[in-house]
Amino acid sequence: SNTDIMVTLNRQDEIDGTQILRQFEMAHPVYDQKAVSAQQRLHEIQGVQRVWFASAGWGHGFHEDGMRSAVSVASGLGVQW
Repeated sequence: SNTDIMVTLNRQDEIDGTQILRQFEMAHPVYDQKAVSAQQRLHEIQGVQRVWFASAGWGHGFHEDGMRSAVSVASGLGVQW
């Protein structure tokens, strides 16, 4: 786009409605026993056929978990720290 676009997490009523291009409803994940069990099996799919997964969902859903996940992928790709 040649037009600047701002992405915000603010409520809709704080923005001029005529300027909104799209809206998404987001929520933090809820971790049940199935999700926690799946997290323990990441090693079964990580790097298979050169596909790597990075997500805060591999931890507790916090930004720091996403960063830790990304660092793990980078390490798996051979990035040296």
